Amino acid sequence: NSLPDSVMPQTMLSKWNGRPLNGAFGALIENVNPKQLADPVFGADAYQLWAAYNGLLIVRGPDLAFLTPESLLRWGEIFGTVDRNMESGRDFCQVDNLPIIRIGNTVDHRGTSNAIFANESLIKNAADVRYNPETRTPVWHTDGTFKPHPPIGSVFHCRQAPTSGGATLFADMCSAFEMLADPVKEELSGLEAVCSLAHHDKKINLSSPTYPTLTPTQRADNPPMRVPLMLTHPISGKPALYGLNSSTCAVVSKHETITQEEMDIFDLQGIEHESVATLRNLLPTVTGPDFTVSWTWAPGDIVVWDNRCTLHAGTGFNSAAEQREMWRLSLTTPEPLTSNTPAG
Repeated sequence: NSLPDSVMPQTMLSKWNGRPLNGAFGALIENVNPKQLADPVFGADAYQLWAAYNGLLIVRGPDLAFLTPESLLRWGEIFGTVDRNMESGRDFCQVDNLPIIRIGNTVDHRGTSNAIFANESLIKNAADVRYNPETRTPVWHTDGTFKPHPPIGSVFHCRQAPTSGGATLFADMCSAFEMLADPVKEELSGLEAVCSLAHHDKKINLSSPTYPTLTPTQRADNPPMRVPLMLTHPISGKPALYGLNSSTCAVVSKHETITQEEMDIFDLQGIEHESVATLRNLLPTVTGPDFTVSWTWAPGDIVVWDNRCTLHAGTGFNSAAEQREMWRLSLTTPEPLTSNTPAG
């Protein structure tokens, strides 16, 4: 294509009657139907728009509310390989025994929960989108940084939406990183986040005592991993802030070691090292209005986000009075992040 890079995304959006959501971040295409999702030309352009708008693409159309699970999987395969390895204990929330999990507060015909529910904080106004260091909300994060192969992205599909609340927030870590001062960029480029599933589960267990923690065997099977705080996107080549997850228990230099005694404190007590403030202190800046999109769902909406260059956060709704049902699948690649290594 001979078009300049700055023109090509705008031309593609115009072709499909789409529009950008927040400058360089996020693209929306409306009036999409299931047949269009299956069109290879539309799919190729959608992938290009996803990459061009820093890893956030939203398609909307009333007929998508009746999308089949198989169609959603085929749409996901445009952006990456669908991760078909379901985590243990997730059988109850699987959609048709496929690698799609149900998130929300729905129940099956017996009145038994068939979705993963998280009680998120309510967003009362636009200012609440920005991270609040005192309440540590919204819970902005990157998915799965504790895994040897962290998911490269996710596909989120709305089946039922509450009349208010329940928005999902997204933040552009490419543009945010670009705006940081050069000394901060240089510091971040030499640091790694230590991410541990055992720490993640214990941290949740402290506030929700019924949440299970890892057994010694499970902990041994899921050793902590190290991921870069500055991740160069493998496709766009853009640097992005990375590594913030509930599993992030410490921030260290690339050559710094972590002792077993320290990991025991992180994993068994759920204590987060003060060094994680290196990331958390940036959040009020990088989740400001210049870098964020707050998406209010309608049935049928599908969002694809790139985990390598975005943060996201859930928000609450009146779950006692209304229902929310979302379908989610994760995207992966055959190879892990080049800097993702076991901690030690």
